[in-house]
Amino acid sequence: MKKNELEAAKAALNDGTESAKEEQRVWANVPELEKIYIGRGEARKALLRRKKIGINLREKVLKTEKKTEETQKVVEQKEIHTSNGVIQVMADWSKLPDEIWRLIVKRLRLIEDYVRFGGVCRSWHLITLEKENYSCSELPWVMLTENETSNIREFHSIFSNKVYKLYLPDIRGRRCWGSSHGWLVTVGTDREMNILNPLTRVQIPLPPLHKCPNLKKLICTPKEFRNYFVCKAVLSSNPSDPNCIVMAIYSDHRKMAFTKLSGKAWTPLECSPVWLEDIVHLNNYFYAVDSFCNVLVFDCTGSHLKTIAFTMLQEEREMDYEAKYLVELGAEIYMVLRCLYDTRIADTPYLKTWGFVVYKLDLCSEKCEEVDGLGDWCIFLGSNYSFSISASCADSKCRKNCIYFTDDYYGMYNRQGSYDMGLYDLDSCKMEPYIVEHVSHYDYSVPLWIRPSLW
Repeated sequence: MKKNELEAAKAALNDGTESAKEEQRVWANVPELEKIYIGRGEARKALLRRKKIGINLREKVLKTEKKTEETQKVVEQKEIHTSNGVIQVMADWSKLPDEIWRLIVKRLRLIEDYVRFGGVCRSWHLITLEKENYSCSELPWVMLTENETSNIREFHSIFSNKVYKLYLPDIRGRRCWGSSHGWLVTVGTDREMNILNPLTRVQIPLPPLHKCPNLKKLICTPKEFRNYFVCKAVLSSNPSDPNCIVMAIYSDHRKMAFTKLSGKAWTPLECSPVWLEDIVHLNNYFYAVDSFCNVLVFDCTGSHLKTIAFTMLQEEREMDYEAKYLVELGAEIYMVLRCLYDTRIADTPYLKTWGFVVYKLDLCSEKCEEVDGLGDWCIFLGSNYSFSISASCADSKCRKNCIYFTDDYYGMYNRQGSYDMGLYDLDSCKMEPYIVEHVSHYDYSVPLWIRPSLW
């Protein structure tokens, strides 16, 4: 472009009097290759900037391409002919260097975005399989109940209010327990136990629990085994950890056993024959709570170290129905009491939640204290490993000082067309229902929490 034309364009830009016709003339003098790199509205500014530094726009583009040869592949032009005869030039983004895509993947915070990214093409999928690129926040989903006519299971994110459908024939007809590590523990009428990742469909078999040494004789049908024999099953860590342990409460809530993923048998734990309700793992120790609010402590070898009797909780217990959970929150153990009432309209009880009471446990002094709230934390309870999430994290989108809960058999005796699940706000002491569109026809299939993960 000639010097006088640049000066005229510059003067017009400074005084704001340049006409649309003059703008079009300036743009018409920009070579077609350069139009790929700059927007029409930036044409004049770009030309003036190049004049200022003493090089024209074409020279600037060529210089940039010489410095980044791989970037030149990105703008490999594709001509797309539209119905009206217009030719559009588009960049081939698949040729972008993998290093750039890795930087992009590391910025994906939601697991659903990560999975979508990997589904675009094979090269992008391979990048998502590199564990060092994975940094998703793993916000919880609710796995909804089984549909008797489909192998599709639905997962609902209460934070995005979206439902994701996954093809999971391996868990059809099986009872499941969720975890905070992205895997499900499953039990079927074949009396086999497995752990399964619903996103990758990787499945790992577990030793047969019904052959545990502390069982003399198993008297139950295959359906009873699936529905009632195993009361709760949890993972100590992600199965990618070689030291991952599966712990189970079974046989009418009376027995406990554990196994490693590489183990060939279950190891029974020594515990008093009382009703066991929940298990949590922290710092290489397992903690279990029974119906009398006693906390049993085990190490990872299965040795029963001690039983802590929280007498204050035993003296204050005045409720007819309550469920107990243990949850790790900020490297501390908390006990949560779920207060239930009987809404029976017949002889069969139907329990509904009306509130929660939270206690912080001091395992060293063997004392506990009731807490008014959870601060920035929220807790997830149900037919899953009880876990907590900090609501102060940028990506959590969780409501702080709240308890999210699902039905975990305490209200499953006589369903009234809905599940006992919702959100309890500890600030207002109010309950907010969580609506499930369909109710399962199977007693073994209940909604549960899971934090999805690819590992």
